[in-house]
Amino acid sequence: MLIISPKYLSGKIEIGRDERVGLIGKNGSGKTTLIISTLCLSDKISDVFVDNVDFCSSRDYSKVSAVLQDVYSQILSLTCKEEINLMKRFHFVNEEIPKRLMGKYYDEEFSKLSDGYKRRYVIACILASNPSYILLDEPLANLDEEGINIVNSIIPKSSLIAEHRIEEIRKIIDRVYLIKNNQEIREIGKDKLFDESFLKNEGLRGFRLPKIESKIGNEILNVEVNNFKIKVREGEVLCLLGKNGSGKTTILKKLAKKVFTIFQEVDLQFFYFTVREMINDKKVITLFKLEDLLDRSPYTLSFGQKMRVLIASAFSSNSKVIGLDEPSVGMDGEALLSFYEMVKLLKEDKRGLIIATHDKDLINLCDSKIYMY
Repeated sequence: MLIISPKYLSGKIEIGRDERVGLIGKNGSGKTTLIISTLCLSDKISDVFVDNVDFCSSRDYSKVSAVLQDVYSQILSLTCKEEINLMKRFHFVNEEIPKRLMGKYYDEEFSKLSDGYKRRYVIACILASNPSYILLDEPLANLDEEGINIVNSIIPKSSLIAEHRIEEIRKIIDRVYLIKNNQEIREIGKDKLFDESFLKNEGLRGFRLPKIESKIGNEILNVEVNNFKIKVREGEVLCLLGKNGSGKTTILKKLAKKVFTIFQEVDLQFFYFTVREMINDKKVITLFKLEDLLDRSPYTLSFGQKMRVLIASAFSSNSKVIGLDEPSVGMDGEALLSFYEMVKLLKEDKRGLIIATHDKDLINLCDSKIYMY
């Protein structure tokens, strides 16, 4: 059994060898902090015991390993195939897992992969090493439906899965813990993951957004990119849909000169020391619930909070058309509701929105769609 007892919050997590355990909580609640402290890699201290042996004394990562949120932090080789060959020099590796997850991209350079396949790359390498216990931080972020199904089918028992996309994990986990405000962690009944009112009250995802009815106005963007006609009208939400690697992000990059666009590499898009310097519109601050973040450096925020700040900055730009690349990655239920309200305001202002996404909640907001293959 793996027992995690963080010294900086009340409660503990227990994971048996025959179960998958979920970890849920709002943006900034401490999910990533807990995972990093479990690996004994931060100043936040946890008592971690693997089968009654102190893990932090040995740091034997064949016992406990993790898929971290930042995919770039765990890459040593140019391709997944090279990474696996490197790992084979030190321990047994199950090559079937990366071959299945990566498919035709098994020998593709990491830098050329889509964000979804970059995440697959890291998941494949960690799972292939077959540690006794695995911690996964937002493993389904950036993944298309096919990727989600494959990952969910190969996540082994003895795993802790921290995830916002509750609908995608509630069928595969055996138990679940809720972490709140970086202060407490407690086990809750799995039935709570099917209770929409509970999820909404806790600021979590797992509830449905209603369709936004609105009038579509005159054309405000008409360009051709990679043989695709990209047309956006006043009050319109255009969605770019397709599997990982189909070219959605590439389209947005080529539109960036004409469209205010937010991409997935969040840390590369901050140019100020504090959130307050980025956003000074009180209505936007209230809409996105940024009051408690204003005096913080954006680099100290959780991934979901960073994305929320960037989306808020795009909204406050007054650009006629905004482009968003997988904006719901790392987004909790509270942030999703703020995003929903933002879309309604954009429509009222007769502005347009282009979203590249796999997220079913966002697809429900689309007025028109372009499918990419």
